[in-house]
Amino acid sequence: MRGMPAAPASWSSREPGTSERTWLRGTPWASLGHLDVEALAARYSRVVVVAAHPDDETLAVGAFLAMLADAGLPVDVALVTDGEGSHSAATGLTFEVVREVRRREFDDALGVLLGGALGRVERLALPDGRVADHRAELAAALERVVRVTAAEASTVSDQSPSRAVGRDDAATDGTSTVTPSMTPVRGSGTERVLVVAPAEADAHIDHDTCGAVARDVAAQLGAACVSYPLWWWHWGDPSSVAETVWERSVLAVPDVASLQRKRAAIAAYSSQIGTFARPAAEPAMLDAGVLAHFERLVETLFDPGGALPRVASSDDGRTPAASFDAMFEGSDDPWGVETRWYERRRRALIEAMLPDEHLGRVLDLGCSTGVLTQVLAERADGVVAVDGSAQALARARLRDVDGVDWRHAELPSVLDELADEGQRFDTVALSEIGYFLDGATLLATLAGIDALLRDDGVVVVANWLHPTRDIPLDGRLVDEQVRLVWPTLARYEDDDVAIVVARPSNGDAPTAATAPVSRDTRAVLRIPSTSANPVYTGDFRPHSSTDGERGIGAVSGESARDDVEGEAS
Repeated sequence: MRGMPAAPASWSSREPGTSERTWLRGTPWASLGHLDVEALAARYSRVVVVAAHPDDETLAVGAFLAMLADAGLPVDVALVTDGEGSHSAATGLTFEVVREVRRREFDDALGVLLGGALGRVERLALPDGRVADHRAELAAALERVVRVTAAEASTVSDQSPSRAVGRDDAATDGTSTVTPSMTPVRGSGTERVLVVAPAEADAHIDHDTCGAVARDVAAQLGAACVSYPLWWWHWGDPSSVAETVWERSVLAVPDVASLQRKRAAIAAYSSQIGTFARPAAEPAMLDAGVLAHFERLVETLFDPGGALPRVASSDDGRTPAASFDAMFEGSDDPWGVETRWYERRRRALIEAMLPDEHLGRVLDLGCSTGVLTQVLAERADGVVAVDGSAQALARARLRDVDGVDWRHAELPSVLDELADEGQRFDTVALSEIGYFLDGATLLATLAGIDALLRDDGVVVVANWLHPTRDIPLDGRLVDEQVRLVWPTLARYEDDDVAIVVARPSNGDAPTAATAPVSRDTRAVLRIPSTSANPVYTGDFRPHSSTDGERGIGAVSGESARDDVEGEAS
């Protein structure tokens, strides 16, 4: 795609590469288009994914594939090589052994991502690292795959013309879900097929060849084609990316379930992320620095031809303020922030973990009724407290705390407003608000925070760790994303809450020497729940529920000791 930065003359996956913080600061997250999955499912009848190697499909677009499956779109996969060249001669493994391992991992990962939406799997078995020498063979094979897929795209099960193919609808052995009894619906032909292939400028000869051939085959047959970057995140630099590239990019913004399935699928590739059969001196192919790009909460697709429908706006990338306002119809304290032991304990932990007694200028994002704001103000030169709920702020202002600028505004746009005012901050609090944003909006928020921090400034992020419902993310995913982009100064975790204090100026995170953050708890102070440290259980509910509970903060169960006063934290 035009405008892509030129690849370096040579690069290695063993090098540290471009950090996630660099991509966070250099990518215009707030302006990128978001994929409309429902419209995509109406536009296309079937998808063909081209993977140069086992794991390419999972790393680059695994959550996107899970979203397609949930939308009812069958997915066929063309695996071009078996990735048999991924292990050096020092391991003593033959190509045949590696091929068998990676094929098995590939099958397991696709089963997790697609389940019953998995159609045909075409294994082309071209030589790993030498796909360019077999360009004509690759073109013929992909043309055959697209033509067969187009024929199958004109049929669905005769059980119901609108039936969606779900994860549990069919066997996951890689065979087609099409049967002879299927009848034509919604048109037919290759124009109903979407091809998803590696980017042509990924600076890996196999990826580049697969991308170019897939584009040519799709154009010849009249199919749509989009591409995904993979190694580009490692060697690329956002400062050299042309604006036209971002204009033609579309973000897949997955829900919690799709992101969790992607993480499980990545874990299936133990030969690539672990030390499988490798000498002690030979690190894993995909270390933490590389994996950070693929544990990101969004996935990027290059779409120069406009094949992907986009949502009209990204306004629904956060939980609506009206949902928060509605909570106050029956209570001045719907969260129980004044009375619940969990809330009091979380505030005490945040206060204790901040590294300096004097906090300087403070930005409190998602301040709600201002209880934490009041605590922070006692140690600050001044506070800007932001919330999207007018009802919450009305109650916060009643506190009459000196030195607080209460603002009714939304994330992430308020961060640009503060930057335009020339404001800078020494401390930023993002307490239990990140999971009310979708992945793209959260990234834009983190980027805005990064830009507002003074040198040596700190960010404290707290997240409730129990399951959420009817909101974009959960606490675990937000906690992981924060640690992917910023180096951790301090971290606390128990069964209820995770709190991270980050100092972005300390450098980039994670480093190649550390494990992926979603699987590393070695540096965590973890305290199990006891009767004196009760588990806080329940669901966030951003609308009225059938059992009479209302509001995002309503819970289906609370600790039996929640109201006990005087407990030690």
